[in-house]
Amino acid sequence: MFRLARSVLLLLALVILSNGSASFAQSITIFASNAVPNNLTGAGQTLTLGVKFWSSEPGTISGIRFYRAVKSRRGYTAKLYSAGGTLLGSATLAHESGSLPGWQVANFASPIPISPNTTYIAAYYCSVGDGASDAYGLSGGVTNGPLTAPASSAVGGNGVYNSNNAFPKSSYKASNYYVDIVFTPPASTASSPSTAAYLILRFNPPNPSIVSSAPLGSVVATITPSWSDGSPFTGTLSFGPPYSNDQGVFAISGDNLIINPAGPGLSSDANTTLNVTIVAAQ
Repeated sequence: MFRLARSVLLLLALVILSNGSASFAQSITIFASNAVPNNLTGAGQTLTLGVKFWSSEPGTISGIRFYRAVKSRRGYTAKLYSAGGTLLGSATLAHESGSLPGWQVANFASPIPISPNTTYIAAYYCSVGDGASDAYGLSGGVTNGPLTAPASSAVGGNGVYNSNNAFPKSSYKASNYYVDIVFTPPASTASSPSTAAYLILRFNPPNPSIVSSAPLGSVVATITPSWSDGSPFTGTLSFGPPYSNDQGVFAISGDNLIINPAGPGLSSDANTTLNVTIVAAQ
C-alpha cells in the first residue's frame, strides 16, 4: 500500500451485524486459517507477543491461537488481558497443538466473555523465542467479520511485546506477531434452523487514498452489503463506534461513503490515516 503526496489514507474498520432471524454462532478468528508469516522466526528470545483487538458485538473467547515454526521444549503460556493490563484468563500448552510450521491453539478452561467495542490484548509467551514477526504487518489493521486488529497508529501501537512473561505493552514497527483469538458471537434466535446467514460488507476500494484537496461530496468508496446466503440486503447503513465518521468528516449517501458536504473537508488531514466505522443493520 502506498500514499499519494498530500493525501489521506482511509482505513475502513468494518462492523458487521447479524440478522436477528439468522443463526450466527460459528467461531471466528482475526487472521485467515491459511495466513502464513513472511518472517517465520523474526522475534527474538524469551518474548511475550501479542495483538490488540476488539469485537463489534459481545461473545466469548475460547482460546488463543498463534503461528509457530520452531518447536518449544518448554511449551507456551497464552493469556488474555484487558487494555489496561488486567489478566482475564490464562492457558498453557506443554507442546504444540498442531504441526510445525503452523497455527497452534491454547484453549482456556472455559470461554471468557468479552464486551463489544472494547479493546483487549491476546498474547502468548515462549521462553525460547523465535516467534513470527512481520514488520508493518499491522500498519493498516485487519478486520474479519466483527473482529478488528486495529491499525497501529490508531491505538498507540499494535502488535505488542514484552521481553519477559508479562503484559505486552511495547510496539515496534507495527509488527504482526501472528497472535489471534478463537471468538464465538452469541447465537441469535433463528426463525429457521437451516438458516446460517451472516452479513458481509465490501468496499471498493477497500483502503482508499484520497487527495487532501478533494472537494466536499466526493465519493471515497462504494459500500456493498450482502448476506452470505445470497439474500438481498434491505437494511440501513450508518456510522458507529469505535471510530464513527471521524468527527463529521465523512457521510453516507446511498451506498457510497463520501466526504461530508457540510465539511470540514480533508485539507487539514494531509498525510494522515483516518479511521471510519460503518455499521450495517437489518
